[in-house]
Amino acid sequence: MKGYLKVLFITLIMLSMLMPLQAKAKDVVIKKPPESLDKFYPPLSKKPEFIIQMHKMSTNFGGVFVNMGEKDWENAVKRGEQLEEEYKKTSKMVPEWKDYFNLEAAASFAKAVKTRDPKQIGKASQELGKTCGSCHAENSIAVWTRYHWPSVKSIKIVDPVSEKELEYGKYMKGLSGAFKGVTVNFGENQYDRAGKALNAFQKKYIELRSTCSKCHTNDNVKQFFVGDNITAAMSNMKKELTSAKPNIGNFWKNVGIVGKQGCKMCHLTHRAYSIIQGVWEQKK
Repeated sequence: MKGYLKVLFITLIMLSMLMPLQAKAKDVVIKKPPESLDKFYPPLSKKPEFIIQMHKMSTNFGGVFVNMGEKDWENAVKRGEQLEEEYKKTSKMVPEWKDYFNLEAAASFAKAVKTRDPKQIGKASQELGKTCGSCHAENSIAVWTRYHWPSVKSIKIVDPVSEKELEYGKYMKGLSGAFKGVTVNFGENQYDRAGKALNAFQKKYIELRSTCSKCHTNDNVKQFFVGDNITAAMSNMKKELTSAKPNIGNFWKNVGIVGKQGCKMCHLTHRAYSIIQGVWEQKK
């Protein structure tokens, strides 16, 4: 029972640090990170130095509670001191973000760990956690978008239909247009036109496999949005278009597979970041 209470206490302490991360919807504004942060990420830096600092602070903070649970107070104190040191270092990295840091809170936390009193440590961790949570709530999405999510701006694709090299955005618009050509013509019983549009759409869509490989080197990942389920659905659509009497229900079922399991899933993964990056580019 004592072991359970110990784990419960440590869990509550860790959760107390994360609580400030909960921001109200009306307060969420995704602002482009300050340019002073650029020097801590590639290509200006060989390593993502700022996120490395985040990991150091997180490891030391969590290490305090891990060691507390194991009654290893010697290492708990060391972790508290290391956290204060890394916290000070991080506070000087981005001048625009200096107000997020509370050096007194970091010092108080390190001092509280030395008391070996869980209540004092818990109280001090909450004050320190507020500073981390406030910065994360306002900046973490923007930082991940700018420095950790590849931009599609540099991607060029050779359109297999026109054989012209296109920017990623223009290519995707053409892909969307081809898909609409399939559904609109089928809805109007123009099966020949729908078939031609489907041929163009399929070629354009399958070409994305090579495009995905620009970032994804794992074959399983490359196949995720352009996998066998999608190609099978397209084959079923073609089958209906070439039959004497197309099965309307089956055709739309397979359209749904392509749209929901292919296009939509890719958009859910990539689209939001791309939109944010595009807005930042327009503001230059």
